[in-house]
Amino acid sequence: MLYLILCFILGFFSSSLLSLSSSLPPTHLCRPEQSSALLQFKSNLSLSISNCSQEVHIFSIHKMDSWDEDTDCCKWEGVMCDNRKGNVIGLDLNCSGISGSLQSNSSLFSLQNLRSLNLAGNCFRNSKIPSEFGKLRSLNYLNLSDTALTGFVPHEISLLSELVLLDLENIVLDRMSLSLVVPYSFLNLTVSLKHLSLAYWTRFSKGLPSSIGNLKHLKTLNLDSCVFIGSIPSALGNLTKITFLDISSNMFQGQIRDVFWNLNDLSFLDFSSNNFSGLFPSLAFNLTSLTFMDFSSNFLQGTLPNNISGLSYLRELHLYANLLNGRVLGRLFSLPSLKYLNLDFNKLNGPIDTIQEANLVQLVDLSKNEIQGKIPSSFFDLMILTILDLSSNNLSGNIKSCMLVKLKNLRSHNHSFNNLLSLTRCSNDVNSTLPMIIEFHFSSCNMQCFPSFLNASKSLQVLDLSNNQIHGSITKWEAEGWEGLDTLNLSMNFITTAEQIPGKHMFILDLRFNSLQGPLPPPPQALQIPSKIFNLSFLFVLDLSTNKLGRTIPYCFGTFSDQLSAVVLGTLNLNGNQLEGSIPPSLKNYHNLEVFYLGNNNINDTFPYWLGTLPHLQVLVLRSNRFHGEMQNFNGTFSFSSLQMIHLSRNGFTGHILPELFENLKSMKDILVDKSGPNYMGGNYYQDSVIITMKGLDFKLERILTSFTVIDFSSNHFKGSIAKEVGELNSLIVLNFSHNSLAGNILPSLGKMAALESLDLSSNKIQGKIPM
Repeated sequence: MLYLILCFILGFFSSSLLSLSSSLPPTHLCRPEQSSALLQFKSNLSLSISNCSQEVHIFSIHKMDSWDEDTDCCKWEGVMCDNRKGNVIGLDLNCSGISGSLQSNSSLFSLQNLRSLNLAGNCFRNSKIPSEFGKLRSLNYLNLSDTALTGFVPHEISLLSELVLLDLENIVLDRMSLSLVVPYSFLNLTVSLKHLSLAYWTRFSKGLPSSIGNLKHLKTLNLDSCVFIGSIPSALGNLTKITFLDISSNMFQGQIRDVFWNLNDLSFLDFSSNNFSGLFPSLAFNLTSLTFMDFSSNFLQGTLPNNISGLSYLRELHLYANLLNGRVLGRLFSLPSLKYLNLDFNKLNGPIDTIQEANLVQLVDLSKNEIQGKIPSSFFDLMILTILDLSSNNLSGNIKSCMLVKLKNLRSHNHSFNNLLSLTRCSNDVNSTLPMIIEFHFSSCNMQCFPSFLNASKSLQVLDLSNNQIHGSITKWEAEGWEGLDTLNLSMNFITTAEQIPGKHMFILDLRFNSLQGPLPPPPQALQIPSKIFNLSFLFVLDLSTNKLGRTIPYCFGTFSDQLSAVVLGTLNLNGNQLEGSIPPSLKNYHNLEVFYLGNNNINDTFPYWLGTLPHLQVLVLRSNRFHGEMQNFNGTFSFSSLQMIHLSRNGFTGHILPELFENLKSMKDILVDKSGPNYMGGNYYQDSVIITMKGLDFKLERILTSFTVIDFSSNHFKGSIAKEVGELNSLIVLNFSHNSLAGNILPSLGKMAALESLDLSSNKIQGKIPM
């Protein structure tokens, strides 16, 4: 009985304790004062959605949204605590959408147990780096990269004697000399510091000081894009534990010193985009731990060293854009780990060595050198090759298609501009293909027929066979296999007809300088491509210039069914044919048209004023035709507001040149200064060109600057005076009214046209002096 009573009492007591404990507030591991400090830090900042990394487009994540005073701060996102004492020892707010100021009195600096602090990718604009970082004596990881902090590196950083990693990449510091930073701010870090990044500090005023060599425990040093000048210090050779060294995109110059003797652990080496000169530092090839080597975009000379067999871990070798000469070593292709080999833009010569043992290289670029001789057959044993560029050399001999198709993984191939090289068919071409090919460039190589092994290449998107010896017709059989083709350049051949144009979604079609004959084929009324019909629904560039196309431009050009609402044609070049009749008004439906060439034909029409409705039209060339009549109807509807070049020379236009035309030329009135450098019309695979007349001579501009402006009304029958509105075209560069019947006095306002470089009013009845 006593036993039962005791059990009852103990059970009641236990249940009471459980009930009591469940009613007590939960205990938090995080220390209250540190939780309050974090919440105060949050309250002084704001959160926004931003792209915190422009290069990789990483968008911010609001880690602070989980910070709530009723919860344990050790469970907040981005917060790490010591499990024994509850101290906050880690704070990772990388790319958290934080914006605001970081002041010296911030509660952040009361967290003196912090070992790791990552504020990268946030925006503390107009805040200087607080010296209070020196209070966080336990820090071994500090990342302030991409934070928009300004000012100087405070010397208190040197108090962080346990700091292992310091990342100050891409912050806006005042102009300073690193010689002031290293000895003082980093003085006590010579034992602890292993990782240092100062990349994208663009305000250094001097070179890299030799005291950098005092940081003898460094494993990674990133000085990319710091605008350092002068030579590199020999003290770099003291960093014997370094594994990552990047001094690319600076202004270092002179001979590269022998700093590689003791850097045996180095795996990543980048000296690219500087002004280094002299002999290539062959000692770099003794670094047997290297996986990445880049000396590109310098002025290094000499030959490639023979002692490369020890580079068994090297994956990437980039030596392009230098002055290297000598042979291409066959043993490069035997390095077991090599994936990427870039030797383009050098002066390499002689034949390519025979490859004894092919490796697993994926990219080979030997373009723009002076390499001679035949391509060794062993080159086509590189079975994993995906990108091959041998263009712009002096290669010779025949490439047999059955050898080329061995490269089943090839995606981009370029043998262009080797005038002594040719591609010959093999008997089994019909059954061969390059199944992965996307781009195939074989321009200027004496090719005489279409490469039939490409017929079944469904993945092919870009095909350039320009400036060859291809005769005859584009047959339906040859075109049907290229369904995915979007860029086709067959210019400067001897093609006479086209049974079918390849591709369902063609973007650039360049057939200029051929022997195409007959009428211009009309565009389709539906997406299907019947024989001899162009699908213009996705076409951006159509160049049929300098052929023998005759008859009229089909009136169904620009007339589309409802299925073809997304017409994107930007360049239409019909220059240099035998086209007759008038311009079909349906062309005004090409709302994206930027460039229209119709010069050197037999078009018999009045001025197509309705083209002024095209909002993006920049270039209009109607020269050397049979246009006639007066130019009228220049009202607000037909404004030509984007026009930058208009060529009407060598026609039969009459009457007065109406001032309304010049009033509407808005793109010729404003002078635009492009600080990013010259920009040209066209793109990578096609460049717009134009012929201009200056002082009676024709000049061909192979590329057109987007800022270039021309008005050429020469060799017509215009009369009357020059409209005063011409003087308002402040950005006009070339003005040619010569060989007309214009009269009156030269306008004084012509002297105020600041951009005008060429003015031709000859062979008129104009009086007066040209104003200066």
